[in-house]
Amino acid sequence: MHRSLRRRRALTLLGFGVLLTALPLVFGHRGVHAARSLVLPGAGLYDHRHVVLGIALTVAAILATCAWLAWGADWMVVVVLAAAMALSAALAYTDHPAPALQASPAAHEFPLVAIVVGAFSSVRLAWRRSALGRRMARRRGPKVAHLDTCRAASIAALAGVPARADTLDVGALRRRSRRVGVVARGRFGGDPLRIDHAHVRIALALTGALDAEALARLHSDATGCAAGVPASEPGWVRLLDGTVAALALERLGDTTVGARWASALRGSMSMRHHHRPGSVWTPLGLRGPKASVWEHAAASGMARAAGWIGDDDWAALRTRTLAASARGNGVADDERLVAAARIWLRLVADPQAERILSRVTVHRDPIAVALQAFADSLPDSLPT
Repeated sequence: MHRSLRRRRALTLLGFGVLLTALPLVFGHRGVHAARSLVLPGAGLYDHRHVVLGIALTVAAILATCAWLAWGADWMVVVVLAAAMALSAALAYTDHPAPALQASPAAHEFPLVAIVVGAFSSVRLAWRRSALGRRMARRRGPKVAHLDTCRAASIAALAGVPARADTLDVGALRRRSRRVGVVARGRFGGDPLRIDHAHVRIALALTGALDAEALARLHSDATGCAAGVPASEPGWVRLLDGTVAALALERLGDTTVGARWASALRGSMSMRHHHRPGSVWTPLGLRGPKASVWEHAAASGMARAAGWIGDDDWAALRTRTLAASARGNGVADDERLVAAARIWLRLVADPQAERILSRVTVHRDPIAVALQAFADSLPDSLPT
């Protein structure tokens, strides 16, 4: 971890601790209520008079943190937190015993929202894997978001598939980038792709749609980011986007990006408890919710092919990959995981897994097809 990042983390934790201690000491009973909402937004109003407002503030904190995770709108979290503290202090009443200030089991709104987002993702994935969900998905055909189209185009270009800029809806991508810039950072003018939006800019670069000035800004943005690659959304560097960006920038002439990204994969993006984070908030190095299994497999496989990591990820992914192959290709996540695992099978000796994974046909999802092409582009011989 960089020394400046350690210093920022230490100062943030120190400030949080000082504020948590000072509020009850300076403002008395009202400060206790404000401090409770500092730990969990809305908790200072969890009593029989204001419980509805308290719950509303907690829900607002969850929604604000979701906006932060998705678009980098970190200011929303600060606004909701400040509003919860102010309302808790203003509406506090003194005709009940003041409870001792204790640490909440939920520690902070970030782990709370991680649980909510994880539960929602699990329910959504379970629905897609159900018989009815698979039947409806086949009837509708594959639905690919604009950003996934970018990722598929970038991975295919890295695999040597001829790049085609007409596969990208550049207008829609620029409109989304502008919306994110306005909401997250108040960027109303100028080129919406002048900073951040790694997934979009890398796809445009690999398809020849970026001019020399935009390419220079892309390289400069990567050098200036704490993780060594451009952010996908303001402040957030995502595991898969970062790996694709590092490979692309290396191909575009950046000789140091590989070392920078390898350092991030060993540091803030490192594997813990058999999982890697799907993203990291670079100002403080905060790890976001864990990456989906296919993203973990795809990013780590491509990073292993580049020589940036070892084989530990395959040991963590193997069982889940074999389970996906047993389910087939009815769900895009499973098809992507099988394709990503085939990258790994070019790099490790695992005849049993290779035999099982060969039974699944990859042909529906564009990202899965691109990952399969990347696997096919790798040499058959194992690395020494």
